Amino acid sequence: MKKLVYLFLFFVVGSNVFNAFAQKDTNQADLEALYTAIQKTPSYKKLLKRDKAYQKLYEDVKLKIVDADEKQTFRQLSRLVSAINDNHLGFYRTPDTTLKPIRISLPVNTDSLKKQLQQKNKGALEGIYYASNHEFGLFASGDKTYKMISLANGVLMAEVFHTPYDGYDLLLYSGKPVPYNLIKNARLVNGTLLGTPFTKYKEKKFSILNKDNENFEYKTLNDKVGYLRLSSFSSSNANIKKSEEFHATIVGKLTTENLIVDLRENTGGGYKTSRKFLDQLKKYKGKIFVLQNSATVSNAEQFILELKPLKNVITLGEQTKGMITFGSNYGSKVVLPSGRFTFSPTDMNGIDKELVYESKGINPDVALDTFKSDWITQALEYINKR
Repeated sequence: MKKLVYLFLFFVVGSNVFNAFAQKDTNQADLEALYTAIQKTPSYKKLLKRDKAYQKLYEDVKLKIVDADEKQTFRQLSRLVSAINDNHLGFYRTPDTTLKPIRISLPVNTDSLKKQLQQKNKGALEGIYYASNHEFGLFASGDKTYKMISLANGVLMAEVFHTPYDGYDLLLYSGKPVPYNLIKNARLVNGTLLGTPFTKYKEKKFSILNKDNENFEYKTLNDKVGYLRLSSFSSSNANIKKSEEFHATIVGKLTTENLIVDLRENTGGGYKTSRKFLDQLKKYKGKIFVLQNSATVSNAEQFILELKPLKNVITLGEQTKGMITFGSNYGSKVVLPSGRFTFSPTDMNGIDKELVYESKGINPDVALDTFKSDWITQALEYINKR
């Protein structure tokens, strides 16, 4: 009987030791693959190559993932991506519909926390947020770190970290089929955490453009004002073709004294799509009023920077996202050896004049009220007052 017990213990202990070594090797393989992929990106080469602090960060992550579980490994590996001021980079749990949702309840008195957060200024990062008719509380949990929980049940929804470039990155612990995801540059702009569904306001936000399925539109609002909506500069073959067909319909027709160019919700793309519109606007003789919001990103932000030096251009709205440079030509993905995590690298060179806006965004010349009225109406009011 004793021999059977010893044999059982031998197998149990041996199995645990084997699993521990296997976990360590798996985590280490993922780290090395991610670190190698990062070092190939133009943003790493431009910003952090031979940076001793980044090498020290790598060594720290290496130590902390030795016995880490999957979630903690993701948290640590994210630090290597977060430290690079390149918001086109992506890092997330590889989608898997068989994964069970991660539910971590924190020992927090949600009623007491809610009362505390209700006292916070709407412009402060801490506070009460809403998404899908649910309430969430974001509060400081350490030095430059924050947590967001559901105020209904105390479940951890996200962690927020102050970044080296004076912004915030967010680890989102909810959603299917991606149970956790690194959201880079989740700054608070007019009550909304960029890149997330969380907002401090229930009221309708007129900064958001309610667009149809078409990416391009032109119409005259009155005899003095034209309206040009450019909602995507995607370089897909289909969108390039649509942009060319649309551009052909407006050549010679932009003749009003004033022109509103709406770039809200424009998720960028490339100059293969946007250059012809840019060239056309640079030849425009009247006044141009560009509408921009926090969802104006990438090539749409580059588009604004090209227009801003012109004397006949005024930008209206809110701060853009600050996801302007580097970018990806090919949209490649790197699945780490374990298959658990996916890294989306960038492959485009950063331009210095654009890099100063990365993670900061481009401020408008004139701020519009997010909650007052439709932004096109506000733009017309501004034009009429001039």
